[in-house]
Amino acid sequence: MEKLDNIVMYSPEDVRKLLHLGNAKCLELFNSKDFPSIKIGRAFWVKADCLERFLSEKHVLGQENEFEF
Repeated sequence: MEKLDNIVMYSPEDVRKLLHLGNAKCLELFNSKDFPSIKIGRAFWVKADCLERFLSEKHVLGQENEFEF
């Protein structure tokens, strides 16, 4: 986790730990169209508030707009 003037950014490693994901699933998540990640140089990042919003908007599998990770 990095802080830049009150902006908290998570790396893929941080997201793996927070969501208990393996490397492959985490990379799949960061490369998905609707995931709010940004690429800076060779590194992927996601803002903490964007990750929280993304997770709160997702539905349980089997429902409309389902997402599996």
